[in-house]
Amino acid sequence: MKKKKRNRFSIEEKEQVVQSILNGIESYHSVGRKLNTSHRLISLWVDSYKVHGRCGLSFKNDLSYTGEFKLKLLQEMRSEGLSLHQLSVKYLISPSILSTWKGQYKEDGATALFMNKRKGRPSKAFNKQKTTQKTSLSNEEKLLKENELLRAENDYLKKLQALIQDQK
Repeated sequence: MKKKKRNRFSIEEKEQVVQSILNGIESYHSVGRKLNTSHRLISLWVDSYKVHGRCGLSFKNDLSYTGEFKLKLLQEMRSEGLSLHQLSVKYLISPSILSTWKGQYKEDGATALFMNKRKGRPSKAFNKQKTTQKTSLSNEEKLLKENELLRAENDYLKKLQALIQDQK
């Protein structure tokens, strides 16, 4: 079975697209429709090409970044009023990665940027352990709740019986 390419477009294809836009042959929208992709992605390619040349067409998505670096970028974004697109062009990092960092920072603060999360899909054995623990805990919790309800019912019946006897 042939492994699927991570990037749909080669650097050569991206460069041809950028050149056709810079030469005024095509627009962002027409290229986007022709390639069946977003005009914003095409805009990102063009802007990155303008700043970094041909190297700007290759984004560094496979690198792992330190928490300090992530925080520095987000602070720069806020202090200079940069958009995700502009920051992406400047540092050649995918806007989706930057957006993820921004969401983590917004939700959990700076500490979320420093946490090392394992990449990739968790192993099946690990998932099985989690599900069996959840079901066993839920069974135990069910029994505890049932026990609590039975005690409450028992107390209610005792009080009711005591009231009936007091009335006689």
